[in-house]
Amino acid sequence: MKKRQRRRDRGMTLIEIMVVLAIIGLIMGGVGVGAFNYYRKSQVKTARIAANKIAQAVQQFMIDNNNSCPRALDEVVAQKFLQKKERDPWNRDYIMRCPGQVNTDGVDVVSTGPDGQEGTPDDIKAEAQ
Repeated sequence: MKKRQRRRDRGMTLIEIMVVLAIIGLIMGGVGVGAFNYYRKSQVKTARIAANKIAQAVQQFMIDNNNSCPRALDEVVAQKFLQKKERDPWNRDYIMRCPGQVNTDGVDVVSTGPDGQEGTPDDIKAEAQ
């Protein structure tokens, strides 16, 4: 009887430890997937906000410069309509077209999105002013 009791007091078996680790791994995997999806959505939202900010700065530039378009974003930054040249969350420059193809009286500002290819469905565009 004492031998059986001693075996129980020794602690957990290797299989029990492996099962606990597997459960912890599954939980962490689910949390990681959820966090990554939230991170991707926040990148898109950040890019859209920055594109709108750039579009507004270019519109203000045009108002102050007799409706003439800037040659590049550097010109908008140089005249202090933007504090610095913005880059999208994927560390690429925003594409600025002035006059725009969509907004012919203003500017189109586009981020190529996660894939880095212009003209794909994941492109992020400033809302028309």
